[in-house]
Amino acid sequence: MIGYLEGKLIYNSKNNIIVDVNGVGYQVKVPKLFNDQELNKKIELFIYTYVREDAIDLYGFKTAEEKMLFKILLSVSRVGPSAATNVLSALSYDRFINAILTENVSVLKEVSGIGPKTARRLILELKSKIEDMLPELQLDKSKSINNYDKDVYEALTQLGYSKKEIDNTIEEIDIDDKMKLEDKIKSILSFLGRDKH
Repeated sequence: MIGYLEGKLIYNSKNNIIVDVNGVGYQVKVPKLFNDQELNKKIELFIYTYVREDAIDLYGFKTAEEKMLFKILLSVSRVGPSAATNVLSALSYDRFINAILTENVSVLKEVSGIGPKTARRLILELKSKIEDMLPELQLDKSKSINNYDKDVYEALTQLGYSKKEIDNTIEEIDIDDKMKLEDKIKSILSFLGRDKH
């Protein structure tokens, strides 16, 4: 079973790439986060091999933690590899785990194909598993459960910041969950270097 690949990226289209490893091309399904990868550059992938009766598919991830999260998603009833890939395409690793731990249905609904019922099922089936695996997932529980609610994201996206920029900033700084919404936003804007207040 393939668990890791290192080679040259020779094809990249939507959620499919081909990696040349010593003259052998491996076709790998990946989250949309790989769309910005340059052709003919070295690439490293943590691989999950998905075996069905009629096919063997390879799913690739940038980190071992993302691969682990993908496997956790597959443990949820009626969630297959395509749906799990959609989750990792739409939400950052930390933001998804934070949404599960804080039972934030609104964030989970940002994923294509996930409605309120599916979001609640994900929370029900995954919360205890993720809490148990936090040390293995390399996350600090006290930081992960901070509730960066939708109001923070709505305010900052209205100011012109992308969700990816907001995600990256939240991962870099410590914000006390007891802070007022305005103070959370000011802290994030200060880190971004463009305090528009």
